[in-house]
Amino acid sequence: MAGPLVGWFRNREPARPFEAFQIEVTSRCNIRCVMCPVTVFADWWPSVDLSWESFERIAAAFGKTKWVYLQGWGEPLLHRRLFDMIALAKSAGCRVGFTTNATRLTGSTSGRLLDLGLDVLAVSIAGATASTHEAIRPGSNFERLLENVRRCLALRAQRKSTTPKVELLFLMTRTNLAELPDVVKLASRIGADELVATNLDYAITTGLEDLKAYSLSPQARAAREFLDQAKHEARRARISFRPYPLQPRDVAVCDLNPLKILFISADGWVSPCVYTSVTGQQEIPRVFDGEPVSIPSVRFGNVNDQPLMEIWENPAYHDFRAQFSQRLLGVAKMAVGGTTRAAASEQLPPAPEACRTCPKLYGL
Repeated sequence: MAGPLVGWFRNREPARPFEAFQIEVTSRCNIRCVMCPVTVFADWWPSVDLSWESFERIAAAFGKTKWVYLQGWGEPLLHRRLFDMIALAKSAGCRVGFTTNATRLTGSTSGRLLDLGLDVLAVSIAGATASTHEAIRPGSNFERLLENVRRCLALRAQRKSTTPKVELLFLMTRTNLAELPDVVKLASRIGADELVATNLDYAITTGLEDLKAYSLSPQARAAREFLDQAKHEARRARISFRPYPLQPRDVAVCDLNPLKILFISADGWVSPCVYTSVTGQQEIPRVFDGEPVSIPSVRFGNVNDQPLMEIWENPAYHDFRAQFSQRLLGVAKMAVGGTTRAAASEQLPPAPEACRTCPKLYGL
């Protein structure tokens, strides 16, 4: 038995300690979503494409990550070498995906993505009707978006391929939540593989915070009912539906887990996540629970100056991550001791300061 076992260990894929590298390939976008920093900061927003040389520096570490996600604040399909980036990441054994507004998801583009073996294609949508979607995402044509997605799915079926997985990402807001059940039906009708309902988790201004669908106080009954209706429709249509919660919950580490995921901006800066680094901005304004706050950008080095893994081992970066490790350890200890959930939330070690006013830390 020892021989086959030794052979299995020798032949299996080397361990990849990172879940994902999220790489902002461009900060440019061709539409103007009302909630996006590209729109809110339009007067000074820098239009930056990640250089191929910078991407190659990052790619030197691709053997350490399971996923490469090619998206930040901009539209990935605007980068002229996106296909080369996908090919390089795939050649390193990574799974690859990105989020798009689908304006450039032409037939030829879909064909190339299929040729390259893209694993996930996520398409942003903000309503079940053109008027609702286009009011939130000005510059997007709703009917053309649906046609582009249908064509991509038809081409995938024609080739008898199972990839890319096509997700619709629905941004839940106060103005469109009533349409969520119809968005489920729409996703099923066009043949999408999954619908993910996300929250407006970066409110830059008080007006945008008023747009969010989630609540830090008791949730409105209507919001709960819309979500329940959507879940019912998903079960009936047999489509995968993954909604984010509309009420906060205690989490030791958010789903952008900085212990296993890192973010690289279009200008090469390495940060824990996209919410701690906005291209060209030293201070990040946000509104949290009705209060305007400003946090310094959290950056630990630039891939144009240092190797990525050297930046990861930066003592300051290590200290940042250690605070989340302590939170996880605290949860484990409290579980063993039988501590109640309410008591646990009060006993958890604090998260890094930059994260304390981010909705992601509260499971939203």
